[in-house]
Amino acid sequence: MSSQRSGQLAGLTAAVLFGSSAPLISTLTGAGSALSIAGLLYGGATLALLVVRLVRGKGAETPLQNQDWPALGALTLLGGVVGPVALVMGLGRMPAASSSLLLNLEAVFTLAIAVVLGREHLGRLGLFSALFTIAGAVLLSEGSLSGANAGGSALIALATLAWGIDNNLSQRLSLRDPIQIATFKAAGASLPMLALALLLGHHFPSLLVTLGLLAIGALGYGISIWLDLLALRDLGAAREAVLFSTAPFVGALFSLVVLREPVSASLLLAAGLMATGVVLLVQERHSHRHRHSGLVHAHRHQHDPRSGDPHHEHDHAPEDLVDDTGERPFWHAHEHRHRELDHAHPHVSDAHHRHRH
Repeated sequence: MSSQRSGQLAGLTAAVLFGSSAPLISTLTGAGSALSIAGLLYGGATLALLVVRLVRGKGAETPLQNQDWPALGALTLLGGVVGPVALVMGLGRMPAASSSLLLNLEAVFTLAIAVVLGREHLGRLGLFSALFTIAGAVLLSEGSLSGANAGGSALIALATLAWGIDNNLSQRLSLRDPIQIATFKAAGASLPMLALALLLGHHFPSLLVTLGLLAIGALGYGISIWLDLLALRDLGAAREAVLFSTAPFVGALFSLVVLREPVSASLLLAAGLMATGVVLLVQERHSHRHRHSGLVHAHRHQHDPRSGDPHHEHDHAPEDLVDDTGERPFWHAHEHRHRELDHAHPHVSDAHHRHRH
């Protein structure tokens, strides 16, 4: 499977897990305070990621470097603290319908930052895909801005902007070990929120509900964050935002099948819009002659003796070839130098293809 296809699969699976978690969480919101519930969800995510790391082992990944910690701290603060707190404060000031509608700004902010500041490229099919998918998400919100106020709207917008910046920062770090990044992010969000909830004397759920929240957080937040980082690595933030925008539809479908909520016309129409958007994104092809400047960095990459990747034709030290079978493709991670290269091939805006168009 190509990296683009695996990224699309990872992104859609992340959206399925996250989208399915939302309806379940909505049935448990009265069991504790918003802070304690959010802390438990991220706590479950942390536990799941620690288990995955233990089972998978270190693997062929490049660990976080000293220069990565400021960006990791920023995305943890924005995505794990500022976003959730602003959301909770905003939800308390606005009707649910208008809040749901404004939450779609996350995809818009992520796309705008990726294309305008991150030099990512979306072709005509990609732009139509984004429009169809976001339109489906807006339709599913079934909301209007009636009852909205400036303060509540600003807080919801702040939350979605924080997550949009978080997504783009995560994309820049996605060449590092995704499990390590996701674990730090989950723990960095969970521990402060749980500690603050305890210090403020917030109400915590019962043991049974706590276990349920930990399980929901393990899949809907932990595994979802990890898969989302893989999608960010292989596709770029703009295309990941389009795929992840399908999460509201997944949540609505989950509510329909599992929670037995009634079918609505808006759900069927949104399904058509989002399906069209995903199909367009999968069919998008972008190819042109482009130049790679010389670059030195470290990340996981594949070597195939039969049909080598021209981006990774570089010399190796003996310790870099411990997994080399001589005949079969193998993955490894080490610092390497990219030579200047001028060629044409289909590509997306991954870490090696952020060039001007």
